[in-house]
Amino acid sequence: MLSTERKLYLLQKVEREGTIHVRDVAKQLNISETTIRRDLMELEQEGKVRRVHGGAVRESLNQILTESRELLMQDRMLINFDRKSRICRSASELVEDGECVFLDGGTSIVAMIDYLQSRPIKIVTHNQLIVQRLHDPVAQIIIIGGDFNAKYHMSEGPMAQNMLGLYNFDRAFIGCAGMDPISGQCYTAEMGTRELKEIAMKNSNHSYLLIDDSKLFVKGFCKFTNADAFEQIFCNRLDETVENLPDNMKFVE
Repeated sequence: MLSTERKLYLLQKVEREGTIHVRDVAKQLNISETTIRRDLMELEQEGKVRRVHGGAVRESLNQILTESRELLMQDRMLINFDRKSRICRSASELVEDGECVFLDGGTSIVAMIDYLQSRPIKIVTHNQLIVQRLHDPVAQIIIIGGDFNAKYHMSEGPMAQNMLGLYNFDRAFIGCAGMDPISGQCYTAEMGTRELKEIAMKNSNHSYLLIDDSKLFVKGFCKFTNADAFEQIFCNRLDETVENLPDNMKFVE
């Protein structure tokens, strides 16, 4: 495949999916990871993509991530969902029968319900994407009400905050819009989700952050919390070495 053909393929892929992983593309095209990195470097110099750890994202994502700049949830569900599912499966193994757990909004948490709904536990969530995946659950499901945010497919606002504040949790599984793995700063794209995350973490004995590597080095509009606020951070294994990562990061194959 010629260089121009590869770069066109990469541009079409990043436009369609929002992110590119060097290792995956190298396997798909049966060429070296070094070649893909060189193509991405040239595309970055042309201002068409922004390189991030392990791959690249659309250049527009180089801006501060706000609610208006985030992808729609149905589009985000398509990005790295296999990675997100493996991360959720690993995190779900922490849950013990009889426990009460909180599942946050966002696509990084959605697959948790696939591994937990058949368990004798209590699950509290404001995430309607999770509700849509329920199928004759054994678990008791408590759905937080409030103002419906159509973009994020979740409840938010004062009513949701007040209702969530009534519950205590054994474990809270949290997502975020972005994270700087060096400083440990975690971000959201807006305030509505930030408030609910803080309430859930405050009321939980154990809190965990679930992210895939497309969230690394992404700066959101709102500072949320620091990595050390979580007992463990679940992420897929990285393609490249990043120094000084938080000690509580657990990498999932």
